[in-house]
Amino acid sequence: MQPFTNSPMRIAEINDIASVATEIGTGLRVRGHDVGFIHPRLFGAKLPPPLKPLTAPIRAPDWLDMVLRLRRGKFDIAHIHYAYLGNLGWLARVPYILHCHGSDLRDETLLTRPLTRQALRHAAYVFYATPDLRQFLAASRADAEFLPNPIDLDRFAPTLPAGEARGVFLCSALTSIKGAEVTLEACRLLAARRPDIRFTAYAGGEFAPQFEALPTVTLISHQPRWKIPAIVNQHALVSGQVRVGAAGMAELEAMACARPVITWFNQPGAYPEEPPFVSASTPAAIASEIERLIDDAAARSAVGAAGRDWIAKYHALDRIASRVEAVARAIATGQPVPPPD
Repeated sequence: MQPFTNSPMRIAEINDIASVATEIGTGLRVRGHDVGFIHPRLFGAKLPPPLKPLTAPIRAPDWLDMVLRLRRGKFDIAHIHYAYLGNLGWLARVPYILHCHGSDLRDETLLTRPLTRQALRHAAYVFYATPDLRQFLAASRADAEFLPNPIDLDRFAPTLPAGEARGVFLCSALTSIKGAEVTLEACRLLAARRPDIRFTAYAGGEFAPQFEALPTVTLISHQPRWKIPAIVNQHALVSGQVRVGAAGMAELEAMACARPVITWFNQPGAYPEEPPFVSASTPAAIASEIERLIDDAAARSAVGAAGRDWIAKYHALDRIASRVEAVARAIATGQPVPPPD
């Protein structure tokens, strides 16, 4: 990573979705900038959307605290993750980049919709983390830019060749939004005809009990981030979401570890070249691809190597931090935002 050579900026990274703010903040610091992190307490974040408004009286003091910290911090710009939280920048009168991540746009409620629209309207610039989110921004922010999630290729790297590893890691949450019921049926098919294929998945999600009931599936607790590369590298391949249609951090980090990743990606043209995912979205197709790759070590290695090369081209941390830096610099100095490379 090349350090930044011009004058440093003071940048606030607010909220951390899938560690994106942490990674970008690290990249910006390497490039010479003063980065401060502000983390909301997120009271009731795991409640169903209709119930979240009930937490508003509890969250109000936290919002006030964050606004005051932004005002007092003398930040040149704020980089705010999760759409409606952009109102923090507006209230603090600090120019801000709004970074949308998924459920903030897909799962809007009657309460969050006007907050999101206001945050989008006042944002100096808008990024979105997966290409499927463009449809939600087309009407209000046609200038929004797809910014691929940053991956630290030093941390997420292969330590054991995919051709030598065993088993399948289910990297997505066992929830409906990730298509867990589809993956569950694929696991059932393989438990019947290939009981030698073993699966590991995170506990949690409405489908966790059904997965746990299968003799071929082992559930583990959610792990600290520093342990994730080792977990991925213990497995021969990774199976991710099969409903959203775009890859999240878990799938991308697995690719960086040179693992074949089975997922459903339906965003043609999002990248200059199509990502080398193993595409599957039905139980039969998922089961067939898992079986094929488990039985072919050479194919696992080839697909895994292609995936890591692709991640290095489009998701490398320095590339993403450089783009955030360029946008922040333009906003802070009152210049037009340069077009992406």
